[in-house]
Amino acid sequence: MRTLTKTALALAAMSIAGCEQPGPAQPTLLAPTAMASHDASGNGKPEIDPTYARQTQPNLYDKAEELYLLVYPQQIDPSPGAPPITLPSGYQPQCNPCFHPGLPAPFVFHDHVITGAPGMGNNGTAGEMKAPWKIILLVYNPGYASSPNFKPITSEADLDAAEQAGNVFLPINQGGANPYEVDTGNVLICPIVSSHA
Repeated sequence: MRTLTKTALALAAMSIAGCEQPGPAQPTLLAPTAMASHDASGNGKPEIDPTYARQTQPNLYDKAEELYLLVYPQQIDPSPGAPPITLPSGYQPQCNPCFHPGLPAPFVFHDHVITGAPGMGNNGTAGEMKAPWKIILLVYNPGYASSPNFKPITSEADLDAAEQAGNVFLPINQGGANPYEVDTGNVLICPIVSSHA
């Protein structure tokens, strides 16, 4: 497996949402992140256009819920046009691949896990769902993901248990409060839609 360096993770943290944290009264270019529509080769016109904006909600990040990107590492970095992958268990990632604008190539095969969504009950899910999402990266341990018995992490509770187990994810944040998670510092404003939408 290719080593994920701190430089690559720093690049991801700065570019995953395509914008930087603005200083006082500094305009920021907001890139069309998850809202962009591209074909498998990375071509296509985004559904939204890049826009300059001033930071008007400085506490937005503190109030945002987590959106976890659970990455499936590859031996070589995929490029636009890369074919989908199938794990030995038969599982295929949700993004298989997704070349979101600004997302570094090592992270294009991934799943999304959020804290909850409307219509999924009121016990810790629908009541927590908010529009702003803070993006948190985790990388599956290749040995775990390549098991024929692999089951993807599909909830925040399962994610917490997997981190406690210690063999599910790679420790990509050595010395951090959580060695398995990289908090990118980016916020994504993205609505949740039905799988039937």
